[in-house]
Amino acid sequence: MPSPTWIPLIWLAVAGLLLAIELAQPSFDGLMFAALGALVVSILAAITPMPLILQMIFFLLITVLGTLWLTRWSARRNPSPDGLRQREDIAEVLTPIKAGGDGRVRWHGQSWAASSIDLETPINAGDQVVVMGREGTQLQVLPLPRR
Repeated sequence: MPSPTWIPLIWLAVAGLLLAIELAQPSFDGLMFAALGALVVSILAAITPMPLILQMIFFLLITVLGTLWLTRWSARRNPSPDGLRQREDIAEVLTPIKAGGDGRVRWHGQSWAASSIDLETPINAGDQVVVMGREGTQLQVLPLPRR
């Protein structure tokens, strides 16, 4: 059954409404791909007659795939700060540090005074430690678990 001639106009109105809502919001709500999907379906429905269910499937497909693509693209472009933070908090031990004692570590390319907050495990020179905090110019460190 061919679709009525006013259906493409409804899809066009939906596209315009979604675009207006998207532009009025201060943050991205994901409506841009829904507006794009409605616009594409409006053009397709105007060019070729197709059932309403097929139009809705095209609309949903464009919206979902576009949003998934944008989510993946955004995740690659803005990596999680957890991974960066973990690498930034690693230091190399320069002098052996007794359990609960003091020593020196290389952190961000500079030598720092450090104190171990682990009262049981001594740390050898060359080992890596996690910087847990800082008091003035002295770092509080914990040994990395051995693998």
